[in-house]
Amino acid sequence: MVKKITFIIFLILLCLSNLSVAAEKRERRVLTPTDKATLITALKSGYTQVFKQSPNNNTLAMSLAQINLENDHGKKVYNHNLGNVGPRFGQKLPFFILGGSKFISHKSFHEGAVAYWLYIKEVCSGALPYFSKGYPHVASHILRSCNYYTAPKQHYTRILVALFPKALKRIKKQSKK
Repeated sequence: MVKKITFIIFLILLCLSNLSVAAEKRERRVLTPTDKATLITALKSGYTQVFKQSPNNNTLAMSLAQINLENDHGKKVYNHNLGNVGPRFGQKLPFFILGGSKFISHKSFHEGAVAYWLYIKEVCSGALPYFSKGYPHVASHILRSCNYYTAPKQHYTRILVALFPKALKRIKKQSKK
């Protein structure tokens, strides 16, 4: 009986300690909108940091199209989180709550871009060849298969396919500057 009570007390204390840790890491949700030039710069520098090489235009355009979809063209970015990336199981990172879900908080767009590319690399790397080739339809389906998004697949895919050529045009225009 004493062992059971000790075990129950241990579980209660463990749960309470986890709640206090989570509460310490929760941050206030702050709208941090930005423009396309800043998004492109952050995505490019984040990719370079994660992959130790520069992205090709298709890869950069695919990521910009996805951020345009996920963050309303940079208008609905919270806490510098590009792509609405949430913490993975076991990660103890600062987060904010949006729509009942946790998303990672960042101090800069570069930091948000690094987290975006790390997530793609570690969780959804199968999409990267299709980013590189400029195949938004296939990339979208692979992103869905690794649970990057929960929206209906046809809806998300249709929008990503429509946004990709515009993003590619923007990338090419900015690279000429």
